[in-house]
Formats: sequence, C-alpha cells, structure tokens
Amino acid sequence: MNADEKPPRKRTRADPITFQLFRKPVVAPSGETYDLTTLGVPPLPGGGGMGSPAKETLEEEFSTDAPEHLLDPITFQLFRKPVVAPSGETYDLTTLQRTKNDPLTREELPHDLSALPVNRALKRQVDAFVQQKLEGVASNAGKDLPAALACLRLALGRTDDSCLNGTRAILQSLREVGPGGMQRISLREQQDLDATLQRLGEASLGEELLPGLSRPKRQPPPSLLPPGEQTPLSAATTPAAGGPS
Repeated sequence: MNADEKPPRKRTRADPITFQLFRKPVVAPSGETYDLTTLGVPPLPGGGGMGSPAKETLEEEFSTDAPEHLLDPITFQLFRKPVVAPSGETYDLTTLQRTKNDPLTREELPHDLSALPVNRALKRQVDAFVQQKLEGVASNAGKDLPAALACLRLALGRTDDSCLNGTRAILQSLREVGPGGMQRISLREQQDLDATLQRLGEASLGEELLPGLSRPKRQPPPSLLPPGEQTPLSAATTPAAGGPS
C-alpha cells in the first residue's frame, strides 16, 4: 500500500466518537458516518426498544440483529432498494440520493440514479428476512402486543410481498389474541389500531377486536390496499418472498 493510500475502512455498527451502537446513523458532508446525537441533534423521546416511537421504518426496526451483508455500508440499516453504483459497490438508493459521489470510492455518481441496476439477489434476501421478522413478531403477539401493533403500523402502505405476507400474519395473530387481549393496551393504542385496520380494509376486524371503542362518525381514512386488491388484506394471498410467482 502506498503512503498516500488510506487503509480500507472496517465496517462497524458503532459511532466512531462515542463508540456506542448507532441509533440513527447519518452521513456527514465529509462522507463519514456518525450517530445523529453525536452531531448535536437530540434523540426522539422514548426511543430504543422494539415498537419505539423513534422507529420510522421497518428497515430501522429490524436492522439491529440483521446479518451485516443485508445492511447498507453507510447507514448500517437494512436495504430497501439496493442499487449497484458504477464502482460495483451496493448502496441503498436513499443513501446515494444524499450525495454526488460514491460514499466509499468518492467516484462521481451518474446524474440519473434511477438508472442504476437493482441488486435483485440481495433484495430477495432482504425481503425474506423482513418477512421472517414480521412473522416472528406475529407469533409473539400474545406476549408483546405493542410490538406487533408497531410493526403493523410501520408496514402500512408497503406493497412488497414480504410486508404484505408479514402484515397478514400479524392480522391473524390479532384475531387469536381476541378482544380480551386488546384490553391490555391503552385507549390511544386501541384508536391507532382501529384507524390502521380501516386503512387496510379491515374495519370489520377492528369492530370485532374493539367492540366497545367509541367511533365518531367521520369520513373513513383512505384505503392503502394495493391497487386492484378489493378484498380485505387478510383475505388475499401472496407467494412467500423469494418463492415462485
């Protein structure tokens, strides 16, 4: 290695200043990755655990124990749309949208990032992992109902097969928990669940699980069912992630 060359960076999930695990990794203008709190931005209240309000996406929720090869090398979060840069490195599309250069090689990126090829093999692995995690949350709903409700909310509006299949598994688990189990959650959580079920086309399930909930007469929220799917989400079938079409 020449004197001017920098040694290859070792991937780590810890902030280089605090040496604590990343909670919200962000890329600084220098190209270095730090936790948002290291750069002086306070964390959202109540963050840290499964189902925390600080979690904004399923990728963020499930990144902590994900295999390293399924994580973006800059943000250390699960890939959602892994694309291959001209350097051959794979990044999430959102990572490249924040910079004009390849974060690792510093090569200039093409102007039209939408033309970058998707790493489809990696995307299938990520989808299978997300579905597995959602189904695991569903199977544990009887013991950790808030986590199941949080993941159901985070999956709202996602139309990829892994999220649809995982959402159906959670809906089935809620039926098994039943109205009695719903008494363990707060009124606010019950209202949020009812609104989420309405947007999934599952208003009848909300009425079944929360029979005593007061529902003001108002225009129902817009449905987030995939285009063309007219039946309730739980009634449709989708092949498992990575399975035959």
